[in-house]
Amino acid sequence: MYYFIVKILAVATDNFEFYYNVVRELKQRDISFVSLSPTDPIASNIGVVITTSLEAEAIDHPHVIPGDDDIRMAVRRALSTLSGKSAYECLVVGIDPGIRPGVALLGDGKLLETDYASNPETVRDIVERYMEGYEFQKMIIRVGHGDKTNRNRTINALRSIATTIEIVNEESTTGKGGSPDLEAARRIALSQGELAEGDFVVEATEGEKKEIQRRSRIKSGGDVTISKELAKKVVEGELKLPDAIKKQKENKEKNQ
Repeated sequence: MYYFIVKILAVATDNFEFYYNVVRELKQRDISFVSLSPTDPIASNIGVVITTSLEAEAIDHPHVIPGDDDIRMAVRRALSTLSGKSAYECLVVGIDPGIRPGVALLGDGKLLETDYASNPETVRDIVERYMEGYEFQKMIIRVGHGDKTNRNRTINALRSIATTIEIVNEESTTGKGGSPDLEAARRIALSQGELAEGDFVVEATEGEKKEIQRRSRIKSGGDVTISKELAKKVVEGELKLPDAIKKQKENKEKNQ
C-alpha cells in the first residue's frame, strides 16, 4: 500500500502586518495553510513557504517565496509550486462584461482566481498581472457577448496584449449565488466562443446615457445632472463619472 503526502502551504513570519496581508489573500481564495515562525522546524508536508525577504534566510526549505514586493504574485507562485506546475499549457480568462466586470482565471481547466475590475479598461491590468504571475504556453481570453458597450470597451483594452480573444454567448452562463458576475465569468471561461475579429466600435445608447445621468444626480446628492454629452463620454470610457460631475458643476457656476 502506498501513501501520498498532501503538500500544503506555510506562512512563516513574525511580521504581523505581512502575515495579516498574506492570510487575507489566502482566505479570499479559500486556501488552507499553516502559520509558523521563521525559526520553527518545517514539517515534511510543507510544500512551499511564503515569508519576507529578511526572514527568508533563516528558513531551511527548497521552496521559499518572499512576498514583500507583491503578495498576490507570491501567492500565485506558491500555488503553482504546490500544484507541481512549472507552466500551464493554457490559461483561460473569462470576463463577464459590465461597469465592473467580473474576471475568472482558469489554468488547464482549474479555477485559479477571480477578481473584479473597477471598469472595462482596468481588466487589462488584471490580465497583465496574470501574465506576470503564471508561467504558461498560451492564453485565451473569453468575453461574454452581453452589454455590448462595455464588452467592446473591454475587448479594445485587451487588443494590444492578447492574441486570442473570443466572444461567448452568455445565455447559459448566468451566475448564481453571492457573486453572480464571478460565477458567470467562470462559466464564460469554460465555454468556447467565436473569435473576436475586426474593429469594435464603442457607441453609447440613449438608455445608457440616461442611466449615467440618473447616477450623476444620485452621486451629486441631487445637485447636478450631467449633460448628455458628458454622459456619452462616461459610457464610452473617455471620462469618469466624478470628473463629469465636476465639469458639470463648473459649467453651472460659469453660467450663473
